[in-house]
Amino acid sequence: MSFSSRTLESFKNQAVRAILWAAVFAWAVTSIIDVSVELMPSWRPMLFTAIFLFLYVFSKVYPEQQRVTLRWTYAATLLLAVWYILYSLFGAVDVQAILFHLNYDVGSEAVQDQAFKQSLVAIIPFVLAMISWWQLAGMSRGMAFLNRCLPVALLALNPLTWLGASSALASAAPPPMDLSLAFKDPETDFVPSGPTKNLLHIFVESAELTFWDEERFGDVARPLKNLSAKAWSAENVEQVDLTGWTLAGHVASTCGVPLLSLGVIHRNSFDLVDEIVPGAECLGDILERNGYTNVFLKGASLDFAGTRGFAANHGYQRLLGFDELHDRFPGRVNHWGLHDEDMLQVAYEQISELEMQGAPYSLMLTTLGGHAPTGLISPSCEALPLVTRQPNDTLKAFACTNWLVERFVDRLERDGLLENTVVVIQSDHLAMRNEVYGDLQASDRRNMFMVLGTEHRDTVSKPASTIDLFPTILAAVGFSIPDRRAALGVDLRSNMPTLVEKLGTDDINRAIAQADELRDRVWGLDRQLH
Repeated sequence: MSFSSRTLESFKNQAVRAILWAAVFAWAVTSIIDVSVELMPSWRPMLFTAIFLFLYVFSKVYPEQQRVTLRWTYAATLLLAVWYILYSLFGAVDVQAILFHLNYDVGSEAVQDQAFKQSLVAIIPFVLAMISWWQLAGMSRGMAFLNRCLPVALLALNPLTWLGASSALASAAPPPMDLSLAFKDPETDFVPSGPTKNLLHIFVESAELTFWDEERFGDVARPLKNLSAKAWSAENVEQVDLTGWTLAGHVASTCGVPLLSLGVIHRNSFDLVDEIVPGAECLGDILERNGYTNVFLKGASLDFAGTRGFAANHGYQRLLGFDELHDRFPGRVNHWGLHDEDMLQVAYEQISELEMQGAPYSLMLTTLGGHAPTGLISPSCEALPLVTRQPNDTLKAFACTNWLVERFVDRLERDGLLENTVVVIQSDHLAMRNEVYGDLQASDRRNMFMVLGTEHRDTVSKPASTIDLFPTILAAVGFSIPDRRAALGVDLRSNMPTLVEKLGTDDINRAIAQADELRDRVWGLDRQLH
């Protein structure tokens, strides 16, 4: 018998077929689940193995060929695929977002191309799942039983099954607040109340206040606690919808609005537009108008996810990211960009230069160390006791970046570079799924925010969100804030109630989901889309 004949006979062997198609099905399902719930990397092989073994065992239950009907299974699978494609395109199956895209985006070739490519990629695992199930379903009585159960399970798990009812209920109830009416345009009102200070604004990637709980996370946040002893801080800063990733954290904290989506343009696809929230007056715009030199630093590429479109169009004249700086640090990169220690060195040099110029300045720096899923540890931290005693890579990375930030601020202070400077240190958003995500979820999660360089040393506990940090920072630098409000935020040093206090987080999120007029206002739709 020839090799090709033996190979064909092997393929016909039911055991080999079961292994092959069970592996294909397990890969397809794992891919679908991974995109839907953002699995930790270590969980993917475990989920794949569990699905594979489950199918293989059922293929051995009374292993005799069965006649099966696949039309209901395929119908339920295709309905799930519809949800999955919409989720991939819009970030959520949002009828308003879909209608927005049909109304505004149909003429944008870049958006159409991206949507088409995303749809093709999204459908691939479903096609493979259907082909492999066609091969598996009739292998045994056990698989035939699974085939009968599968349509019901898919319908029960499919968000589209209950989306209609929930949407009907949501549309029947008016939004708790029209956010466009709550929005206060700061364009002409914000002026210095006297001498202003320079601003050093450090976003520490994912470094939420929850990490300060030493019972759960040990001394990983000790360096930041050391800095907070000299700072004014807020300890009750929640995360509302559309503020939970880096660019959205920048927009919320410096523009006072959530990063409202534009149909299929959401999360990491904002590079498809030229400007980010062009109708909003943000921190950089106000500082630039008042004579500040604004510098934006980040170790990752600024072309990723719309970061350059945000910084370049909101008052930052000097933009330095991976593409501008990597030649200076050959061989010293991680999979996201440059190490935090190198970016902090660049920040030190920039501040030294700006101080010599004598004009007011602001410098915004975003670290990378705490990035999910396992963090990024700078080389100088590898033998640091604070880092080496942490139990996993995620906490090692947080400990490293926290130590680097403390050392950086102390160095600036020691060298006399903070004498007329407000230093803001905050988390850009709550941490995403990482090695300690279970402990984080079991906690009362809050964002971290502190201000050094003012006469205040107390801690504010009023309920707030990152949109309140915008007027709070401006007031700390030395600007007058009429009514203590700007955009959707409230100066946290005032007695004015925040939206979180007025509405609660759930109702704010409902209002954000229905904030169409505010979206149109802050995006300037008539000039934004390609």
